[in-house]
Amino acid sequence: MKLFRFPARATPAPPIGADFAATSLNLVQAAPRDGGFSLVAAASVPYPVARAELLAAPAELARFVGAALASAPFKGRRVISALPPADVRILPLTVPAAPNQTEGQAVARAATEQLGVDPAASVLDYYPIRGADGDSSGRQVLVAAADKARVLAYLAMLESARLEPVALDIGPAAIARLLATIHGNDIGQSVLLLNFGAARSFVTVIWGRRLMLDREIDFGEEQLAASLAAALELPPATATSLLREHGIGSRAASGPHADLRRAIHEVLHPACLALADELAHTQVYVASRTRGSTISRVYLNGSLARYPDIQARIGELIDVPVHLLDPFDAFVAAPHADDERAGRSIALAAGLALRGALHG
Repeated sequence: MKLFRFPARATPAPPIGADFAATSLNLVQAAPRDGGFSLVAAASVPYPVARAELLAAPAELARFVGAALASAPFKGRRVISALPPADVRILPLTVPAAPNQTEGQAVARAATEQLGVDPAASVLDYYPIRGADGDSSGRQVLVAAADKARVLAYLAMLESARLEPVALDIGPAAIARLLATIHGNDIGQSVLLLNFGAARSFVTVIWGRRLMLDREIDFGEEQLAASLAAALELPPATATSLLREHGIGSRAASGPHADLRRAIHEVLHPACLALADELAHTQVYVASRTRGSTISRVYLNGSLARYPDIQARIGELIDVPVHLLDPFDAFVAAPHADDERAGRSIALAAGLALRGALHG
């Protein structure tokens, strides 16, 4: 009797973290290695046209995505992505314990009652927030609520780009996963990320390996540029260029542009004081949730993280060591020199890729 041996099915490559950001497509693929993660590929490719225009042109989008995947040794087209921030509401929620209900049912009911979410027209997801041990006030979660039509449209966009969506993740959860991977065994420490955006910024805190806080704050590059433009009677674009060249100023500046940097410092001082207040309130909140634990480190990411001397300036606002976030620190293998530019943009994509490496 002749036996037939069927070839073993090849294990698919881990999904790629795909972040369709405001100005670029950011892609990261990772794989498990020696108890950690190795970097398979990473790329940050600027859009050839405005993001909305590109996403509305399926053929051009597919060509662009294909070229982006070909720019680095990515394997396959399976992706994990996250909805754009404008398309999803992410809010903290206390879910009271309820008998005869699953956790998911309790979250859906709380979201409907406390946030006014219409479950029939929405897609809900949630992420547990770590609180103090023994806290009996209820389950603390971050709820992500998105219009069902927008979710389906986003999935259709991924498919029109000839990608295979495996899952949609919550942005803050992906960032928390990245921070937790970078910090490894520092399970007793709280870490804060300031992710600077154009119009607004985000404060994310993890405690150990779990997300504790994610909230939006009124601080961003456009706000700072508008303040500088009004004070110095400059076009907004010129003000933005000055910020990118000289940072947000220094009271003790020296050198050929010392007067300009001191002027920028004075103009932006009120906005920086408001940011300092936000950080102080965050420290108080963390201490209250952890029975006295303090934030051990602050990471900076996003547009302002590229400003000169930004670490020192933020360090003046909070008495905690301040570092620039390097997503490549999450991986065993060091990146090549030409990956340095991509590293400034891939934080979200890296967090998405880590989920892919963990769960396939």
